[in-house]
Amino acid sequence: MNFDIDCLRTFVLVADSMSFSRAAETVGRSQSTVSQQISKLEVQVGKSLLDRRKGRVLELTCEGTKLLQYARRMMQLNDEAYASMSDDVLTGFVRLGVPLDFFGRDFMTWLAGFKAMHPMVGLEIEANQSENLMKRSARGEFDLAFFKQDTGTKNGTVTLREQLVWVAGANYVPDALQSMPLILFPEGCAYRRCAISALKEDKRDWHPSFISPSFELLRAAAIEGMGITVLARALVAPPLRVISHNVKLPDLPTVELVYSQGRRTNSHVVGELASYLADSLANSNSIPANSAA
Repeated sequence: MNFDIDCLRTFVLVADSMSFSRAAETVGRSQSTVSQQISKLEVQVGKSLLDRRKGRVLELTCEGTKLLQYARRMMQLNDEAYASMSDDVLTGFVRLGVPLDFFGRDFMTWLAGFKAMHPMVGLEIEANQSENLMKRSARGEFDLAFFKQDTGTKNGTVTLREQLVWVAGANYVPDALQSMPLILFPEGCAYRRCAISALKEDKRDWHPSFISPSFELLRAAAIEGMGITVLARALVAPPLRVISHNVKLPDLPTVELVYSQGRRTNSHVVGELASYLADSLANSNSIPANSAA
């Protein structure tokens, strides 16, 4: 019995993202095709690989976990063998800086997809506040950096514009008469700056309730009702919710997500990664870069 490398690659993407739809977006195929590839593997091994309920992937079965280990090794060998025979193989090393909220997106799935296509490219990732990323990018500390800026600032190549919204846990109700407890990233974050600026302009009292550089910790704090936060609308998923307008919080602006490339010899690999991530971001968001702010 011979395993199909394409099916194994799709299986790895499904296992990493726990989603048929996300895997389908990464490989550029329909969700039904992805499902058929997983079914083909399950027929070959004679066992279920994924625990599914109502079309959602809940977890890997014991057999799925075992196959995943072999699938990664087989993919790596396949890709290395192909790369060694190709005259157009993409090689190099990229120092990549990204905003902290990238880990609330499908960022790791995107990187896995890029590595699957270009296994000989090395990546070094640093997450930081947008202001720090922008300044350090200008100093040449990154080969490629993504960061957020006020709309129209023109510090990089615009990938998309995102609407900021007030966000809270499912059962949290802000009190319009009390000081607003804010859940924030550290100083230097565009979300933080916009939240505080909007409240000050509206003459609303506020105080820091929870501050962390981790997107997952901020999300957990909001879910547990420790206060409200500001996020791009695309990052809001249950049990988080957008606070309704009847709470009378001030309006928030859009921000631009942009990237800047450093100046170095191996610009081809940096350009390929920039285009890949920019396309992934644009395809996952509802406000394209050329829309009105």
